[in-house]
Amino acid sequence: MLDIKPEPGDVIAGETLKTDLIHLAQCASGAVALVSGRKIEDLDRIFFPLTLPAAGMHGAQLRRSDTIEILVSDENIRKARPEVEGFAARFPSLFLEDKGMTLAVHFRKCPELSEIVRVELSVIGSKYGLALQEGKMVVELKPDLFDKGTAIKAFLAVSPFMGRKPVFFGDDLTDEKGFDVVNAFGGVTVKIGASSMRTSARYQLSDPEDLRLLLRQIR
Repeated sequence: MLDIKPEPGDVIAGETLKTDLIHLAQCASGAVALVSGRKIEDLDRIFFPLTLPAAGMHGAQLRRSDTIEILVSDENIRKARPEVEGFAARFPSLFLEDKGMTLAVHFRKCPELSEIVRVELSVIGSKYGLALQEGKMVVELKPDLFDKGTAIKAFLAVSPFMGRKPVFFGDDLTDEKGFDVVNAFGGVTVKIGASSMRTSARYQLSDPEDLRLLLRQIR
């Protein structure tokens, strides 16, 4: 739904988009959730004052009612953090986003470092039992047992999502596990943006603006 910005903290939802999401949630009796690699707290900042059910940090956080559930220990991330910080400090153009439960190294300003980042974080992740999650201009270390697919399953197990046909929009490699789960439930999966990489999504929209226009048509 949102366009990439130079820094993750620059992203904010426009008023029209927030109004459209409110209307969509009303039409769906509340069965609208945000599923993201960001922290739920960041999602609340981006979409303020709108507060939706949400999964954060690739499923490590979950909010199905009023409280945020933390579904995994941060022990391995704590062990890995000094090494990731030390690596990122060697390259001033890298940006380390410490989400608490995950560690993301962004290389938007230096795409030539992509392979170095991937290899280094893969080594660190293997050492501490963490999964490597690649995304758009970012590589992230996260707990191995949770992803966007597990988050979607958790939503589909409770009201108001239970028994509905799921519809999932995603624009990144991190969304592929979500596409797989939604397809298995007989739902609708839509990839946002052109990509040469293979996707499990069954449909495609050109860019986030196309999705925003689609949401506007529901009003």
